[in-house]
Amino acid sequence: MIKQNYNTIYKVFILCCCLSFLSVKAQVTLSTDFTNDDLKKSSLQNIWVVANRISPENGSNIRSGMKMNIVRMIGGIKKTVNGVAQKDLDFDPCHYDSIKSTYVYNWEPLINRLNKIVHSQTEILQIALDQPPWAFQYGYTFIPEGTCDKVHFRENEEISHYGNSLPPADKQAYHDFIKALIKKLVDTYGKQKVLSWRFRVGSEIETPDHWYGTKQDFIEHFANTEKAVRAILPTAKIGVHTRAPGFLYKKGTVLNYKGESFASFANDLITYSYDNNLSYDFWGISDYVIINNAMHRDMLGKFDQFFAPLVEHPKWNANATIDIMEYATVTTMSGEDMRGFINCATSHKEIVELAYSNLFYKNKEKGLDSFYRWGNRIGSKNSPAISTLNTMQGMQHYKTLSKGSANASNNILDAVFAKNEFENKFDVLLYNYSVKSLDYIEAEPVTILFKSEYPVGTVVKYRKLKYGKSHNKLQNFLLNGVPSDWVKKGSDLKGDPKRTLTKVGVEAYGKYTNPNPHKYTGWFELKSTARMDGKKGSVIKMNTLVSSFSFEKYEFKIVNL
Repeated sequence: MIKQNYNTIYKVFILCCCLSFLSVKAQVTLSTDFTNDDLKKSSLQNIWVVANRISPENGSNIRSGMKMNIVRMIGGIKKTVNGVAQKDLDFDPCHYDSIKSTYVYNWEPLINRLNKIVHSQTEILQIALDQPPWAFQYGYTFIPEGTCDKVHFRENEEISHYGNSLPPADKQAYHDFIKALIKKLVDTYGKQKVLSWRFRVGSEIETPDHWYGTKQDFIEHFANTEKAVRAILPTAKIGVHTRAPGFLYKKGTVLNYKGESFASFANDLITYSYDNNLSYDFWGISDYVIINNAMHRDMLGKFDQFFAPLVEHPKWNANATIDIMEYATVTTMSGEDMRGFINCATSHKEIVELAYSNLFYKNKEKGLDSFYRWGNRIGSKNSPAISTLNTMQGMQHYKTLSKGSANASNNILDAVFAKNEFENKFDVLLYNYSVKSLDYIEAEPVTILFKSEYPVGTVVKYRKLKYGKSHNKLQNFLLNGVPSDWVKKGSDLKGDPKRTLTKVGVEAYGKYTNPNPHKYTGWFELKSTARMDGKKGSVIKMNTLVSSFSFEKYEFKIVNL
């Protein structure tokens, strides 16, 4: 009886909330017209489906349904012995025989690793041809660190943070190696399988530890590699991975062996490719959004910063797609535990990633395609925002029209409207985020509205999912404060608790049950009303209050056809 009474009270509460939403006077209206083909965009696809792995030895180890981008897969990796970095020659598929003055191929280490992935349930999306095997350093003479003769690399550049970051000394030998590599892959896995993979040249090439060579060195390296791959597979998918256009490493204070700053290669690489009939099918950049940095959160300016310089270049390949090949929303790039970046774990992360996703959806026709992430291992799961977004896969996306201004100038309100044209269903994903501040302020009144072909008085069922600060496990855990001995010194508590909390704090967090997990309401009904533009069909309208750094997902379905 108590449970029945509770359920009744809960349903009454939800109904009252929904009725109060209908009376909210909104400052902002977000809408679309599902009868207007001019507002049609591309269908919504999963843009968060790719996981990065670094030359895995034991198969994919990523969760089901994800594709893999394999980094540092053709050798040139390092190992640490007694605290000293050394060249790991065991994995290299190519060695230099100094007695016979020839390059010798040994494909077994590579094929062994690839087999464990190819024969698993994980689909390979891309193989990075990013670090040449160590054999291709043969012929270099290294000069002391800190010197510069504009001819030779320095001794500290022989082994980088990642391994071999030098351009091949013998370009023809490397060209022959790549041809032999592609031929081996085709002979082993078949032409169609290999053609389903993409081949990426380089990784963040303007970063010294990824590429100690010059811009010209890389342009020649890309051309050499592209021609080698296409000599075996003319229709292979080939691309590059740079830093964002306009990138300048450490404000130009670090110089390469020619005495030049490490800066963006993008413009010259695009121009050279166009002028020399080189073809790139995709282009990758990296972006780690540091949550405390307002510029990083600026989704309205991000297109102009990262993507416009590519797609608006007069010699850009308009058929190329653009991916963010390294992405995370983080509190820091260098955690106190020396294990690299720390993922943000508060509701700020969810909304930033929704806003970034929407930027990609809005610019799909310009080539923006996918995000690649680290992690995503077996046992992990997508965040609430991405999981919710993915429920709209395959639906027809329509352009969002915005009218009015937010009450708080800090708030940016936007939505994704989509239609299932076969099942008479409509989805609206609404969110509120801020560039200027991470503060949680007064909720914003918003009207969501869409026009459909259904007649006035059509009965529509709807339900709602809400997610924000009050639904976030970490933020609820921290709500009443935590003992000082639970927190690692200097930690930003917006970060992953497994990295910011001490052992006792992590144990307490693991035992903690979120008292307010996000979930859908029950189904309610409303009737469509008349359009104000005199056209056939009707309008479905809903008023709501959207909290800071939160999202709301509405699902509508027509019931009386």
